[in-house]
Amino acid sequence: MRLFVALDVRGDIGEKLSAWQRRLRQTPAQVRWVPPDQYHITVKFIGAVEPAQLDPICHRLDQAAAQVPAFPLVIQGLSRLESRGKVRIITAEIGSPDMRIVRLHRLIDQELGALGVALDTRPLRPHLTLGRVRSNHSLNKLLRRLEPYSADRINPLGPWWISEALLMESVLSPEGTIYRLRHRAPLQPAELLI
Repeated sequence: MRLFVALDVRGDIGEKLSAWQRRLRQTPAQVRWVPPDQYHITVKFIGAVEPAQLDPICHRLDQAAAQVPAFPLVIQGLSRLESRGKVRIITAEIGSPDMRIVRLHRLIDQELGALGVALDTRPLRPHLTLGRVRSNHSLNKLLRRLEPYSADRINPLGPWWISEALLMESVLSPEGTIYRLRHRAPLQPAELLI
């Protein structure tokens, strides 16, 4: 099974992102758009594990999550991720005002590292994938449509509160990737002062 740790996106935030995504879809760019019911923020990609490792991973994830108080997140704007100079992913940039998302990432890395899961050496760049670019065809039209949603042009969307880390299984099927919830790891309760 292929596993990753994710954070959920609250309904009204997902609806707003979906509306923005619909506007971007109006371009002829060749992008495989993520369905709104699959929106999530990946905190740690674990990869392929044996089913016997599931319980120890859940236990370690619980230990990491219990050390972090619930925290707010915001959508700062839409952007793109590049690889080797080519635009690969259209994203929503995630802001963590108190940086607890980074603390959660480090603790998950430490706890799962004790099980032999590879540590993530790259800095965490919190984002939500809206679409994966398939080709450069009409990409410039999409990038122009993306500009009004950049972080320096919109007010942050949110905040919403994260109260648990989700252990997800990624299952490949002919219809596309299916995500299955395998475990919920609660964070420390925090007073919600918004």
